[in-house]
Amino acid sequence: MRSKKFVILYAVAIFLIVFLITFNSVCAISSIEIYYEVDGSRLQLAEEIRGGLEERYLRKNFLFFDEEGAVNYVSDETEGYFEVTELTKSFPNRISMRIREKYENYAFVREEKGADGEVVKTTYYVIGDDGTVLAVKDSNVNNLVPEQSNIEVTGFEFFEPAVGEVFAVDAGQTAAYEALRALVAELNARGLRGNIERIEYFSLGASDPSRNIDYFYIYCTEGVQIWVTSPSRNAEIKIAEALDLYEALGDIERTYGYIAVNDLRDPDTGDYSDVTAVYSPNVPPKSGN
Repeated sequence: MRSKKFVILYAVAIFLIVFLITFNSVCAISSIEIYYEVDGSRLQLAEEIRGGLEERYLRKNFLFFDEEGAVNYVSDETEGYFEVTELTKSFPNRISMRIREKYENYAFVREEKGADGEVVKTTYYVIGDDGTVLAVKDSNVNNLVPEQSNIEVTGFEFFEPAVGEVFAVDAGQTAAYEALRALVAELNARGLRGNIERIEYFSLGASDPSRNIDYFYIYCTEGVQIWVTSPSRNAEIKIAEALDLYEALGDIERTYGYIAVNDLRDPDTGDYSDVTAVYSPNVPPKSGN
């Protein structure tokens, strides 16, 4: 009787071993498909990432695939410039990933001055399209278009963030910063990011926040400027009005003058419910005046 039980247990053990071996073979990752959205100059790096992922996960058990580890590997190996935007597991043995390269959106400028007031060092905190710090540079060169600079941003107060951190400004300037992000997103959507050299933020700094007036001074590559009053109020409307008028200007008009974007106040309610955008051929007001 004992001999019979032993034979049964032995047979079950053999079956389980064979089953596990077969199951592990069937579920071993046999394919890692990667689709890239990167600049041509970064294809070699992309292939290195592919090789690293295959070395780490190919022929490993599908059920124990470390999704978070794979995502972090891509980010770490590219210093945050590549990100996994889509990851799909197809049972029993295929992994698909979509990886894109973050592009540098704009650069916050920090200047260090000597005892004589002269600038001795300029540092650029480069922000990606996801709001994280992609790099801290001594020169302002875009990662995807080397001949093009990132949009320089001045006037905001911020701590020195580390690469990979979400960029943040002083609490009192948060609304203006969100307006800046909305502006740059719209520039990207219209293909106008390369038309902007610099954005200066200026605030009168009134002690009463309700009476404070702030501005964006936007310097375009052709010469015309865009002057936006209280950018965080009716931000989307002001951005649309300003860029619509800018795009409507002729080639010559874009070389001089300025576009003034202001709120229209309802005399009855006191609400700022409408916006006006006007082009002037005159010399634009100086920023901070």
